[in-house]
Parts: sequence; C-alpha cells; structure tokens
Amino acid sequence: MFMKKQKAIEPSEILIGDDGTVRDKPIEANPWLRFLARAFDYSLFFSFLWAISAGKIESTLVPLEYFLWIPVEAAFLRWLGTTPGKWVLGIQLRQGRLPRLDYPTALRRSFNVWFRGLGMGVPFLNVICSLVAFQRLKAFKVTTWDRDDHIQIRYLRIGTWRIVLALLIATLGLGFYYGQKYQILEKTHPQKSANSL
Repeated sequence: MFMKKQKAIEPSEILIGDDGTVRDKPIEANPWLRFLARAFDYSLFFSFLWAISAGKIESTLVPLEYFLWIPVEAAFLRWLGTTPGKWVLGIQLRQGRLPRLDYPTALRRSFNVWFRGLGMGVPFLNVICSLVAFQRLKAFKVTTWDRDDHIQIRYLRIGTWRIVLALLIATLGLGFYYGQKYQILEKTHPQKSANSL
C-alpha cells in the first residue's frame, strides 16, 4: 500500500528534441568525441601555422600554438556556431536559446579550455588537467567552462565514417606537425632532443 513518491519536474528539466518531441533523457556526454574534435581542430590549425611560418616554430614551455588558437576558436564559435572538428563530429554549442555564443563568451570559454582543460599545453600539467576534466565530464555531464557560462552541448547522430575521417586527419596532422617540430629541435639543440627521449 505504499505509493512511490513522484518527483516534480521543473520546466527547465524538460528536454525537447529538434523535431519538437519531448525526450526521456539527455544525450550522454561524450568526452572522447570532444577530444577528437579538438585534436582535429589543432591538426588543421597547427598545419596552417606551420605553412605560414615556413616551418620556423620554436619549442617553449608553454606552447604558443595552443594559445594562438583561443581567438580563432572563439571566432569560429561566434560566427559559425562551431569549429571544423565539431562540425565534422556533429557537436553543437548553444547558450540558452541563442544558436551561437557571443564573442566574449566564446573567448572566455576557449581561454578556460586552454587553461583548465589543457593546462596551457605544459607537458605533464596538460595530462593532469585533461584527466581531471575527463572525470568531471563523465561524472557531472558538464565541464566547468561550459557550466560557468550556461553552455549546452548537443551531439548530433553521425556516421562512423566521420569519426574515422576525423581520427585520420587528427593523427596525420598532429603527427606531421610534432615530427617536424622535433626535427627542428634536434637540429638547433642536439643535446636537448637527445635528453628528451
């Protein structure tokens, strides 16, 4: 004779799909897809930097290329609503009812991803920050930088070929870039590159 207590649903908890129907549960957070989209974006951007710098990119403790991506990513998010990697992998960002982020919000988000999520690209610190961000996303279904600005992430259904394409481009692009960077380091500082192995 015990009745199960029903929880009242807040209007903000009602999920509505693109077709206007109410969905039972949210799409699960996918840190691997987000990581792959970012790797895809970095591979394109780093290759572009490599081309315009004629292969003269220096190695520093805080890699400059990650920092340079911040305003570029913010511009993509503001004017196109996505980045190339997010577009290929069907990831969309929204803030409330707005289809795109405004530029200050997009810039703040990109900076926070670089600082909190990537540890500024500093070796070892970036691994720790990435692991913490991964665990938080799996546990809470939102990253701190998206939570702070009330940004919702939507994952569209995509074919496996898009994941394979993104993985291939990200692997080849980043492999080429860091391979070239290592060769420059080896030529300019032979002792330093030998010690890094």
